[in-house]
Amino acid sequence: LAGFREALLKGITLHLSPFDVLKLKGLMMALRSSVLTSALTGTTTLTSFENSSLAVRAEMMKGMAMSAVGKRREAFNGLKRLLLGTAMSYVDPSTSINPLWETLGYPGPPKPEKPVTESFKFSKYTKRDIKGETFDYVIIGSGSGGSTVAKTLAEGIKGVKILIIEKGNFLPDDLKDVSQVESDGMSTYYEKGSLLTTDDGSIMILAGAGLGGGSTINWGCCLDTPAYVRKEWATDFGIDWVDGPEFEECLDDVKKEMGVHGDDIEHNSMNTKMISGCKTNNFAWKVAPQNIKDTSRDSAGWTCFGPKQGNKQGGGITWLRDYCRTGNGTLFNGHAVKVTSNSVTLAPAGGLLDKSAHFTISVRSKIIVACGSLHTPLLLQRSGCRNKNIGRNLRLHPVSAIMASCEEVAHGYKGAPMTTVCTEFEKGLRGDNYGPKLECPSVHTGVMAAALPWSGSETFKNILQCASNMVAVIVLQRDKGSGTVTGTGQGGYEPSINYSVDKGDSENILNGLEKAFDILAVNKGVKSIWACHPKQVPYEVEKADGIVDQAKASAFKASLRSNGVGVNQLGLFCAHQMGSCRMASTSALGAVDEDGEVWEMDDVHVIDASIFPTARGRR
Repeated sequence: LAGFREALLKGITLHLSPFDVLKLKGLMMALRSSVLTSALTGTTTLTSFENSSLAVRAEMMKGMAMSAVGKRREAFNGLKRLLLGTAMSYVDPSTSINPLWETLGYPGPPKPEKPVTESFKFSKYTKRDIKGETFDYVIIGSGSGGSTVAKTLAEGIKGVKILIIEKGNFLPDDLKDVSQVESDGMSTYYEKGSLLTTDDGSIMILAGAGLGGGSTINWGCCLDTPAYVRKEWATDFGIDWVDGPEFEECLDDVKKEMGVHGDDIEHNSMNTKMISGCKTNNFAWKVAPQNIKDTSRDSAGWTCFGPKQGNKQGGGITWLRDYCRTGNGTLFNGHAVKVTSNSVTLAPAGGLLDKSAHFTISVRSKIIVACGSLHTPLLLQRSGCRNKNIGRNLRLHPVSAIMASCEEVAHGYKGAPMTTVCTEFEKGLRGDNYGPKLECPSVHTGVMAAALPWSGSETFKNILQCASNMVAVIVLQRDKGSGTVTGTGQGGYEPSINYSVDKGDSENILNGLEKAFDILAVNKGVKSIWACHPKQVPYEVEKADGIVDQAKASAFKASLRSNGVGVNQLGLFCAHQMGSCRMASTSALGAVDEDGEVWEMDDVHVIDASIFPTARGRR
């Protein structure tokens, strides 16, 4: 593959931590040894992986994927995500295309269209601009929390002096210069270039990491926080204001700013099948309001790789546009090392591990920490905070999927994703409101390759060749279980995520997958269905008439139940990280008070999803 080696090395160099690179090197060295190859793959070979035939290598990989030994499965999944995700998403710089896309029927990013939102220039600060300066407010992070606060303060206080510190990149001054190639978008706008996982490698974590954070690249589905969640937060955590009209007014203001709409949405082929399947099964569903202005554009399916044309109304081109108009600016590629009640210590680009490059700025009023659920607790811990809730209670909304191949071309990557939501099962199997929602993603080739089960080269190739005919329904679980995030690596700047799906959440995920199967199986044109598990028995019918073969359906569901939600077995993903500095009315229950102020530090407020007391169950 032309350019693949270079793309792979770029991803490893830019996005893997030194420890991950060390593990990868160790794995590669092991595969050059016959003895270690045998131990790693669970085979009795006398030949190293390096010197084996292609057919034997495939059997070795299959042995790792199917192994009862967790470390073998972990190694396999890490390789699969890195190699296949790169192979299916990169472009050869000499041709600007991927040599595999034509075979898959994948067109790559759409041609330029008329902008939906006009471009604008950011005021970009350098270290020289801000060193020794005093600001009224400093906001660390420009995501959904930071961008909202920035606009509100900048427009609400005349002459206020504000600085945003963003560790990621800025948007191009002209939005038409956004690439929207999958590999470029992942590398630019996602934490670790989308290669971040839980410590055991079992959950792939997609988190925003540039201007606007997750709001720049998440899908456009905009659902209000449910009443039962707000009630739980008020009752169990003493946050009374979230269960009243003040909170509803805030939601209305946010939706207005982002242009959220729900009356003129055009559904793509995948969401159309979702509607049909829900109606046939009598499952509750509804249209999901969007902050994508024009859902009819094919390019709406590429907004997860950057806001080309400004169609997706994320924080970077709404809240922060208005912030920039006030004359305040942003330090990009800057890192907050630690905070006090009246100062922030910073590291410029490339100087994070060089203490001599660190410098401190003074703050007159307040510091807003909005680094997201993976980095906010790390910053507070580096700053000396020791509240037991910092870094704990992490929720991930674990996601798995059911995927189907259709007779007709589906183009599951075109048009706005997630314009519908099935709410039939959100109460959960125990009736405690900890159940899943079923939704439709945007299915691009890199993420598809990382998600699909691999049980052999020929089988995987045959599935991939259905790429343009593929549709999917994801199961997004409101998790009752939780995990932790702590700092690791030199200086404690890298998030280490410890999370295991608990039994109750696993049961709800499996139930959701069964119902996702039911939704897809009754659609005319669907001829085969898979789950994201290498041992899953597929559902295949000769006549794709939407009439369910009950015997085959029962076998599919029995296979789901038998395989379960094992670590590094069922493919799991996360696009929402919440709760690692939760809000509560006492320091025993939470890391911050009802106003988001850190219990241990005056005038330092956390305003991001880390303060959610529980999983929200909504986007």
